[in-house]
Amino acid sequence: MIESIGDWKRTHYSKEISPDFKGEVIVMGWARAIRGVGNIKFIQLADREGYVQILAKKGDVSDELLEKVSSLNREDVIAVKGKVKENKEAPNGFEIIPTEIRILNTAEPIPIDFSGKIETGMSKRIDYRYLDTRNPKRLLTFKILSTVEMAMKIYCFENGFMEINTPKLMSAASESGAELFNVDYFGKIAHLAQSPQLYKQMAMAAGFEKVFEQGPVFRANPSHTSKHDTEYTSFDVEIAYISSVEDVMKFEEDWLVYVITKVKESHGKDIKEHFGFEIEIPTRPFPRITMEEAHNAIGNLEVADDFGELDTEGEKKLGDYVKEKFNHDFVFLTEFPFSARPFYHMKKEDNKKLTNSFDLIYKGMEITTGAQREHRYDILLEQLKEKKLHPKDLKFYLDMFRYGCPPHGGFALSPTRVVMQLLNISNIRDVTFLPRDTERLTP
Repeated sequence: MIESIGDWKRTHYSKEISPDFKGEVIVMGWARAIRGVGNIKFIQLADREGYVQILAKKGDVSDELLEKVSSLNREDVIAVKGKVKENKEAPNGFEIIPTEIRILNTAEPIPIDFSGKIETGMSKRIDYRYLDTRNPKRLLTFKILSTVEMAMKIYCFENGFMEINTPKLMSAASESGAELFNVDYFGKIAHLAQSPQLYKQMAMAAGFEKVFEQGPVFRANPSHTSKHDTEYTSFDVEIAYISSVEDVMKFEEDWLVYVITKVKESHGKDIKEHFGFEIEIPTRPFPRITMEEAHNAIGNLEVADDFGELDTEGEKKLGDYVKEKFNHDFVFLTEFPFSARPFYHMKKEDNKKLTNSFDLIYKGMEITTGAQREHRYDILLEQLKEKKLHPKDLKFYLDMFRYGCPPHGGFALSPTRVVMQLLNISNIRDVTFLPRDTERLTP
């Protein structure tokens, strides 16, 4: 029988209780396991923060309560009121002797094993993501992602940034037109935003000076790989009055050191328990390597795409090289050719074929693309023509440069890739709550 929660309020999560606690507690969660026979029953109650043992023993609890415990199924949702009793043999050194239990909902037989004892395929786990994340290690991954995104925002706010929210329906492409999702917009064709790039630059012209946005972006990329989603969350930063692209890279490395430090402070012990290693705080400055230097170091064209950019294997090789040479997990890869970069990236003054841009590689995977932007109207027009783009299609964007836009630059980063690499997880879908890729539109 399902009961009302009534006027009960949780007093503690499992990890907030200690063996020497005095007084009454109310805990809530799932009956993860029920064991025992006859006159003694144990419940392993699982909540977001861990487990607590409930002991129902004849003589300590009423017969009615003991019978209720006997009726429980695995993963029934329960609320327990009781007293803490020290027991060195119990998990966490204590157990709760219940005075009342309320069954808040019942569970049918569970269709997947989320304990980790039996391997379940990724596709099925995602089908039942709401069960999959009841596994403490998987739940920890999403706690860490939440901490990462919170720390990213806090650092920005503490350093004078404004948060903006930009349109996700656009009239023109912000990146490669080949990766656009098209939607009907009252009889017109609109595109789901691939990036807030053009709008965060507009914020520079608006006088905001320092902005960030965390929001969804959409890429109609047919690649079905371990690191690509068709919809993901991007964290974008733009900064005005920079003197060079180095200002942008310096901000990002300080920002990421702050973020990783916060993860270690909040989750270091749990990461050690569930993932088996300790978080290391990266040293500053991060190494910098030009594209030319990278090719010379790791083997030229067999690890590059048609534009000379490193492919997935090239990024891995570069990560290995940097780890061996600099003992560092991060490297800024700089001086990309203009042929491989968007029209709004600034060219280098001493070599017009190269740009003042970078990728940030973390443990052999690109997590960031950034650059100093071209803020001069006449040069932007020239670069548009060089890319065979039409100024009329980007008039709303180009016009803002006619009225004085300060020098600026910024970057876009994938928080899920950061956590993927931080925890040495092999597939981006294990760091995405409800992933979207070339094959999945549900749940």
